[in-house]
Amino acid sequence: MDLELRLLRSFAAIYEKGTLSRAAEGLHCTQAAMSMRLKLIETEIGETLFLRRHHRLEPTSKAAELYARAVGVLAAYDEMMSVTRSQKPRQRLRLGVPDDYALGILPRALSRLGPDNGLEIEVVCDLSANLVAGVQHQQLDLALVTLASRPPNCIFEAELPLCWVTASTTAPSPSVALPLAAYPEGCVFRRAMIETLEAVRRPWYVQTQSRTHAGIVAAVRAGLAVSSMAAGTAPSGLSESREAEGLSALPAVPIYFLSHRQSRLGDLLQEEVSSLAGPGAWRRVVSGRG
Repeated sequence: MDLELRLLRSFAAIYEKGTLSRAAEGLHCTQAAMSMRLKLIETEIGETLFLRRHHRLEPTSKAAELYARAVGVLAAYDEMMSVTRSQKPRQRLRLGVPDDYALGILPRALSRLGPDNGLEIEVVCDLSANLVAGVQHQQLDLALVTLASRPPNCIFEAELPLCWVTASTTAPSPSVALPLAAYPEGCVFRRAMIETLEAVRRPWYVQTQSRTHAGIVAAVRAGLAVSSMAAGTAPSGLSESREAEGLSALPAVPIYFLSHRQSRLGDLLQEEVSSLAGPGAWRRVVSGRG
């Protein structure tokens, strides 16, 4: 059995309107044409779908069963056609960004980009080293990363101020070892904290280690540890400071922009970083190589 969509739509109209004349009026056809369509669909089904009552068609149990399924089929078809007709082709853009930058920098760039941007954006959040590999293997089109040394495919580089981030404006007492929330070894932010504390002989220990920004933020929010984040990227409710009581100032950290092609989103990301690091922060890497 293969029902034409026109017959299925006519059946649904008859079921909803209760009469052939009203169904025909709704589908802009004659009552005779609607009657013929009903006969065709009843022939296909092999059962009577409506009982003729005074001035009304009463659906049978088979009609009720068919209607329950027909509604979903028609809705899915209408949605498919609407999407096909209304949507313009979109260009795919694959962006790699550590999740702290994704939460602190990316939203501002996306809001300026706007919804009608002609792009289908795939955002990949991962450790910087993995994102660099993604760009190298052309699995990503562009990326913002922070590493100890300049990576391949780097187009621009800048330095971001680094801040201590705590759950309140009061820093832990200098007389006790400082609990840290940090990414795994190899992270530039982690190294900056440790080297700064070692330089002033401040005892410390890693209280929480996480590969994700969410794990670090959870530890800081709970008051278990302090951490470091690029200036202006700390989530709401956490305090940023370049040099808090008992905590020496942290050095700036490098941020690199990697790209295979020009894009409006890439330009906006660079502008957002400049708003944090200061005008003229970006320096072009002439060769584009590390």
